[in-house]
Amino acid sequence: MDDMYGMWGFIGVIAFCCGIYALYAFIQMKRSGEINASLLLGKEYVYKKCKNKEEYTRKAGPALLVLGITATLYGALDIVHCYLYRMDLIDNVGMAIFFAVLVWFAFYTTKLKRKYF
Repeated sequence: MDDMYGMWGFIGVIAFCCGIYALYAFIQMKRSGEINASLLLGKEYVYKKCKNKEEYTRKAGPALLVLGITATLYGALDIVHCYLYRMDLIDNVGMAIFFAVLVWFAFYTTKLKRKYF
């Protein structure tokens, strides 16, 4: 049974690292104004073709921050749950919140891409 939680704990590590990367991308976007293509755009979009880069970063920034905070917190929670102390209900609620934020982020940033690219 413990091996199963150790295996699933890897998902928490991935979520935690993705959250840290999203927070890093948010800070870089605020400092330099450069759009993080891997998180916000995808392969088919080139950030230099943005119609209004300032407005896009102003609208996408908070979404990136929310994703980063949520992923980091859920990742940390899942790591604690799988490796240190079992909290089934709290971990399930955290996973549901993380998944909801991830889906919202995907829809919201897709809508922004359609508008500004």
